[in-house]
Amino acid sequence: MSKSQRIPARNWLANGLASGLALALLLSPRFFPPCAGIMPMRCHWTFEVEWLLALSVLVIAGSLWIVRRTDARRVIGAVLGWFGLLVVAVTQPWVVGLCGHPEMACHHTAHWLWLWAGCLVAVGVTIAARVRTDKTDKNVVVPIHDSWESSKTPPPLGAA
Repeated sequence: MSKSQRIPARNWLANGLASGLALALLLSPRFFPPCAGIMPMRCHWTFEVEWLLALSVLVIAGSLWIVRRTDARRVIGAVLGWFGLLVVAVTQPWVVGLCGHPEMACHHTAHWLWLWAGCLVAVGVTIAARVRTDKTDKNVVVPIHDSWESSKTPPPLGAA
């Protein structure tokens, strides 16, 4: 790997935190089972959606290890923050929701997911806000047209 392709030291922490939080979101329902009922309740479907969101976060956080461009890292950080908000939103009753009794196991699992999701929002916003422009990452802007005044008007139709 050449020197320009190495991951800058300032990105190691952000990449590691995002990947670790993605794994925590993915594994929390396995360590803190949401429900042990015979019949799937509302929380079962919530945690099925949470599992898909956690897989998506894992893929997006994994892309931080590959992507080097600052504008792409900004977008990835914003998307990670958005997914953190989605993780919290899915547990709300106006989306899918949890069981009605606050003492049930699904509420305990949801608290862990809210903790990881809040941290993911913070890491995503930090990645999006603190991406620095490297000297090697310059965006080249090529003008399409010099200016409006210097343009020539086309000849009239039929003139040759």
